Amino acid sequence: METTAKTGIRQHQGIKLKLAKEFVGFTDTDKKFRELAKESGANTKDNDSTDGFRHKLYQPYEIRKIRQTVMKITKSNSDLPAIIPFRMSKGGVGKTTISTNVGACFAQMGYRTLLIEGDPQGSMSKQLGFDINQELTHIGNLMERLSRGQQTRIQEAIVPIYDNGMLDLIPADITLSNIDSWMSGAMNREFLFSRLMEKESDFFKQYDVVIIDSAPNTSILTTSFLVAANRVTAVVMPEAQSVLAIEGLESSIEEINRSYPDRKQKLGLHIIANRYRQSYASHNEAIEKLATDYGQYMNDTIIRDFVGFLRETDLDDVTRSAPVLEKEPNSVGARDIIDVTKSLIKLYNVKLSAP
Repeated sequence: METTAKTGIRQHQGIKLKLAKEFVGFTDTDKKFRELAKESGANTKDNDSTDGFRHKLYQPYEIRKIRQTVMKITKSNSDLPAIIPFRMSKGGVGKTTISTNVGACFAQMGYRTLLIEGDPQGSMSKQLGFDINQELTHIGNLMERLSRGQQTRIQEAIVPIYDNGMLDLIPADITLSNIDSWMSGAMNREFLFSRLMEKESDFFKQYDVVIIDSAPNTSILTTSFLVAANRVTAVVMPEAQSVLAIEGLESSIEEINRSYPDRKQKLGLHIIANRYRQSYASHNEAIEKLATDYGQYMNDTIIRDFVGFLRETDLDDVTRSAPVLEKEPNSVGARDIIDVTKSLIKLYNVKLSAP
């Protein structure tokens, strides 16, 4: 896949053997895993040195090759990728933090992943080490070109985060906030993102999953994202105002299902509780409330409050920012992200395609 390179992206160093084995689902010895890695065509740069190979860090595209070998995948995906929109009507719940980390985790597990920044604040972009204070093409630009019958030039929007197309980003900046000014007059405006995926289907089919970080406010753009999906994932803090805000999101989901009855599947809800502290009585009460009212929608993993999430974005140099899985892969925060990602693979039926 060709990419239009942007400046300021750091190099991902890879993951250690123990985590690589977990992501592949390999339970045999380290030696046999290394043999499997060689068989799959990964690790070519380090095969000359036994010691270097033993201490190798595994890149996402190498994990992908190993998994394809283990799973004996021979069929390429002919369908559009799974869409996972993250949405919450209340800000400050850690939605961007979780969606960005989940995206990085998908990629490190070997899934080719596209992240779409749907928030004009550009927080996802900055969390991944991309400086938004440079020329960029955001999702609004692509949809506007489509609505005007122009070539979308979608490749111009791509910022490569990991090598070999394993993690790509369509960033955003404050100009994305202007999108409703022209979308309000567009034909079938709520279907613009769906139409973009259909128009550029060859581009989107290169990925196994598309993750969208939507803005907290309700807009035509966020509605367009939801109309294209089968389920929305909400990130909720175990606090009263955050829990109560789910009602607003439920109303939006009900309105979409009522307004667009011809969609193949009704839009569903999924909830991830975030920033949980077991020592807080109020948090425990909120979790009980969530379990009582929304138990069927709840993710089994409750993401614990972990200070490492606050260390992801570098205040002095945004290009040194990186997800917790890169900075602190052995932390409780990384473990929670891994467990949540594994559950989303099943929930959204994310599939690994052939080479």
